[in-house]
Amino acid sequence: MATANKKYDVILFGVTGFTGKLTAEYLIKSNYDIQWAVCARNKAKAEAVLGEICDNKPPPTILAADLVCDSHEKLETLRQVVQQTKVVLTCAGPFEKYGTTLVKLCAEEGVSYADITGETDFVRSMISQHDKTARENGAMIVCHCGNDCIPQDLTCWEMFQYASKNQATLKQVSTYVELPESASMSGGTAATAAYQLGKNRNSQTNKPEFDPLLQTSEGTKSEFITRNISPKSNEYQKDLDCNVGPWIMAPVMVNCVRRSNALLHYSKEFEYGDSQVKNASWSAKLHQTATAMSLGAAIVLGMTRFLPQPGEGPDRQTMEEGYMTLHGRGVMIKNGKEMVLHSKFHFNKDIGYLYTAALLAETGMVLLEKHGKLSGGVMTPAVALGSDLTQRILKTMDTSFELKEAQLQVV
Repeated sequence: MATANKKYDVILFGVTGFTGKLTAEYLIKSNYDIQWAVCARNKAKAEAVLGEICDNKPPPTILAADLVCDSHEKLETLRQVVQQTKVVLTCAGPFEKYGTTLVKLCAEEGVSYADITGETDFVRSMISQHDKTARENGAMIVCHCGNDCIPQDLTCWEMFQYASKNQATLKQVSTYVELPESASMSGGTAATAAYQLGKNRNSQTNKPEFDPLLQTSEGTKSEFITRNISPKSNEYQKDLDCNVGPWIMAPVMVNCVRRSNALLHYSKEFEYGDSQVKNASWSAKLHQTATAMSLGAAIVLGMTRFLPQPGEGPDRQTMEEGYMTLHGRGVMIKNGKEMVLHSKFHFNKDIGYLYTAALLAETGMVLLEKHGKLSGGVMTPAVALGSDLTQRILKTMDTSFELKEAQLQVV
């Protein structure tokens, strides 16, 4: 669809949820010179949310449509909303439930799309079903545009760029997530985690010939494979002088990077792992145990009352005082020699929600700048936007990124 007659630059879905509200608030405070709207099933609820955050500024237009389209009428209503914009941003999860039709319509209508999903099964499904259509219509479908998985994805991309500029091959990357004790889940995250972990994966049928994450633009299997080297138990990380170990989001980060390597060609035998810096304090251990037990109760017993409810999340002070530091260790090969890379990607506010909202909004701004200029497909942030997104994040958010060579040794 031609972009000249689009009424809106951006339409935001999921505004009545915790992160969606934060995204709307971020766009309002940023005061970008764009025409934007929000779309919700319940307009009254959306009006109430916007009334809390507009701070005497004109609110965006509220459009009405249901993301669960169980009738042709609902489908066409949603299509008419999508047709009005250049870029769709969505925080409405679980995405397997609320995102599939939205991606389908964006792919068909040539509309750019970005979400904050951490659901690998959803991404695989969208590649299988809509990658070809998105490519044909120039729709950039960009998944994982929040805490899951922009920091890890762009860290690998920037290391690849550094290696390429030095005529080297990026062989391996490990990332280590450092979070404060206060880091916690919102109701939406809790619901998505319980939904994903509670799925019966043994019942899945009609499995594809190969992992859709490896699908190329030609529909074939990429030769650029990624091996997961995330630790399975706690271990000492010498450079950081601390223990690191498994955490619940590592598989999601690895799968995002797997998709990026398949399309960007880091290395045919690339290795990537993600882990969490382990806080040694008893209070941190108690907090982590309580979170795991709550999720377990929700999955096994259906006791969701112990989890935050949709729309709930950390308080403002906790988010403002939060942070995330992603430490990176890479290995590149040049003339038979190993060269070690060190990186640090620091976010000076809570990245789980406050800065996930900012990351999604800024991804949308870059998509808007590039709308109609790039080829489409179901992509990761690194594949779609690369260093343009890195630089946008560093310019507009309280963040920093460092990358340097650490040592040189003969293999």
